[in-house]
Amino acid sequence: MNYIWDVLLKAYNEGIPRENIKFLPAAVYSPYMEIAFTDVNTNSLLEETAIEINPYYRFYEIFKDLFHVDLEESKELREVLFDIVIHYLGELDLKQGLTKQEFYKRFIMTDIMKGLYGEKLRETAEDLNSYEVNSLLNSMITLYSTGTSLHLFKKITRTMFKNSIIYVSQDNPKELLIYLGEYINEKSKKKIDMIINLFLPINMKVDLYWEKHFGILGVEETMKINEIVIN
Repeated sequence: MNYIWDVLLKAYNEGIPRENIKFLPAAVYSPYMEIAFTDVNTNSLLEETAIEINPYYRFYEIFKDLFHVDLEESKELREVLFDIVIHYLGELDLKQGLTKQEFYKRFIMTDIMKGLYGEKLRETAEDLNSYEVNSLLNSMITLYSTGTSLHLFKKITRTMFKNSIIYVSQDNPKELLIYLGEYINEKSKKKIDMIINLFLPINMKVDLYWEKHFGILGVEETMKINEIVIN
């Protein structure tokens, strides 16, 4: 992590609220780096949320008088102001690097958390990790652009359930048999319900199989005793 936007992005990916990150002016720093970690190889914020900054690396004109060597009074106030300004500059950094897609994703996520898509989706989204949230938002943008499709449904299902396999019934092409490959619990049940309600074409029927696969004649791996579901 070399820049303040690196830190804010890392905090997001690690699920650390930005208000928990405190930026401090570094007493000792390299003139060639913005972030003044004691260990230059640090790549996680989980153990360190007080981040020392070399404010002169990019923002000399802003901070040259705030931390002058001869200025001693109001140190605590100046540090609070420093933290606020660095957070603001970091947000500007992030926004300048955002694509149109990223802006759309932020708007959608804000609406989800406000409950504009319904309370069930808001509650489910709160339980997702950052990777799953990113996949959900990307898929929703695709949904708005192209409409529902089996391809999109399969893609987001595989993202949320790594071991999942989706079959189309030979007896009814409008029926899907979905093996999820994990034990059912409240969180995973909400997650698959969300995917079905958002991304599955409305005329499709779904049969869910959790930790046990259904038997397929001729496929030995699916025909093990006590490890298959018999309909």
